[in-house]
Amino acid sequence: MKKFIKERYLIPLGVWFVVYMALFLYLEVCEPESVHLIFCGMDRKIPYVQAFVYPYLSWFPYICVCAYSAVRNLEDKDYRKAVFFLTAGMNVFLLISYVWPTGLDLREGIVYNTAVPSGYLMQFVQAVDTPTSVFPSMHVYVTLVLQYTLEIQKGRLAMRKIWAGRILAAAIILSTMFTKQHSVLDVLGAFLLFGLLAAGYCRYSYFGMQIHRKYVKTVE
Repeated sequence: MKKFIKERYLIPLGVWFVVYMALFLYLEVCEPESVHLIFCGMDRKIPYVQAFVYPYLSWFPYICVCAYSAVRNLEDKDYRKAVFFLTAGMNVFLLISYVWPTGLDLREGIVYNTAVPSGYLMQFVQAVDTPTSVFPSMHVYVTLVLQYTLEIQKGRLAMRKIWAGRILAAAIILSTMFTKQHSVLDVLGAFLLFGLLAAGYCRYSYFGMQIHRKYVKTVE
């Protein structure tokens, strides 16, 4: 067990997560001097649908299941890659939120239909989750990273489980916009961040491999 914990970097990841959450809560509590409102025309065309609070909240069990599967099944190389995507992206988010504070005004005018459970849940979610530090959407970014970890487990997981993950991931991403928790720009920003980090990692790996090959040839 100790070897497994060490090989999967569970203790360093735990420490990083505690520090990350402390910095995130600091950004939530300390109001910046100015906030850049995120908005685009598409935001007006997307209706508010409080029933989407269910896939929005399903993000939390989705995280737990995908993280457990990744820790258990991924090969070392793929696991390190996934950890890089997750931690690097979330750290970039903190940096952006600190140097360029963002916010939303999409919730103005929302009427919560508390006659149904989804109305109570939506009211609660938006009461505890302030519309600040929204770009890029970490709800979306983390979903992309975790779904990526499922996609590379095709040899270990049944396809029905991967498809279930795909459907839930799509619903989670859509829910961030239909609940007015995020702008379309926040969602696109998450996709862009994931794409940039993936491209950067592949490029770094390619040059690292070329340097290693040249070194091996020189030694031989």
